[in-house]
Amino acid sequence: MKSKKLFKYFFLVVLLSTLSSCDVLRSLRYGGIPSQSDYKHFPQRVVNNEGPVYNFYKSNKEYQLGTKIGVINRDFNSTNVSLDSFATLHKTLTFLIIRNDTIVYERYNNGYTSNSFVSSFSMAKPFVSTLIGIAIDEGKIKSENDYIINYLPEFKDKVGWEKITIKNLLQHTSGIRFTDRELNPASDNAAFYWGDNLRERMLNLNLECPPNTKFRYSSANTLLLGYIIEKVTGGTISKYLENKIWKPLGMEAPASWSLDRKDDKAIEKSFCCLQARAIDFAKLGRLYLNGGNWIGNQIVSKKWIEYSTHSDPSGNNKHFYNNNWGIGPLKYGSYFAVGLFGQYLYVYPEKNIIIVRFGDTETSNHPNYWQEVFLQIIDQM
Repeated sequence: MKSKKLFKYFFLVVLLSTLSSCDVLRSLRYGGIPSQSDYKHFPQRVVNNEGPVYNFYKSNKEYQLGTKIGVINRDFNSTNVSLDSFATLHKTLTFLIIRNDTIVYERYNNGYTSNSFVSSFSMAKPFVSTLIGIAIDEGKIKSENDYIINYLPEFKDKVGWEKITIKNLLQHTSGIRFTDRELNPASDNAAFYWGDNLRERMLNLNLECPPNTKFRYSSANTLLLGYIIEKVTGGTISKYLENKIWKPLGMEAPASWSLDRKDDKAIEKSFCCLQARAIDFAKLGRLYLNGGNWIGNQIVSKKWIEYSTHSDPSGNNKHFYNNNWGIGPLKYGSYFAVGLFGQYLYVYPEKNIIIVRFGDTETSNHPNYWQEVFLQIIDQM
């Protein structure tokens, strides 16, 4: 407990020296370290749902997976614990397992229910990539190989930016300088998360190396993708999400996307901060499991789905990441959306399984850990 207090104190001290006065006040007011409740303090745009709701089946059979499935916990001298116990140990707020369109496991902790909003953190990124795919299908974007200055002319005079493609942004090989340590208060990521001037921050970005030189995961890339969607649609990314995904997929409830400010210069924090019910996040997984088709309606091309969920190491991209999806072990064909503190949308096509997990502030677990846990669970189903 004492070490956590010292860490928080250090975080806030460094924060004071790095962010603008408005950013600092916002961060100090809400605790400095990101948490699931932050979205309540940011301005929002509503993403409306409409029409008939798509409901996953709820089985009449009592699977009792919470007690029957054993998971190795994180302690060195651990024995198997039940899935229910594991979820509690690791600050899980919501945990869903869906197989063949049927909810076979559902657990909520700490006052959360099926109606609660959870915040995506970086789990929002594949939603943005999907919207890029839809914009290409509709001809609003000619190709992912287009240079971004074709859509963002205000960047054409920045040195080296004429060589950055949309694909570079999708694969995080743009060469844009950006520090993305979520818990480092001096990072660009903290400034983007807490900041209220993202349009200006975008214009002040610079390159650290030419495009296609190396992979560097960066929220700046996804923010630029969101800005391109804004340009080509003539509206907000929230409205495009509403029209192209939220309404067609029959979401249970409206969502919201956090903004950087309240005035007419506001822009969505498209690299994070999409709030919705856990079950509605699962529907993006179902869309991908079905090759972009939703009950007979092709939402995004099957070609885009197949490419996004398989490795493409071209341009020095990493084999484990593509179009903002994590790529699981080749043996399993799995892929996933991941966010800070173990937010996960994990898709396992071989068994037609979708796992959705949301949790609150937990700094000790990393993505590989959760992937191993999910495979442990799936192997017992």
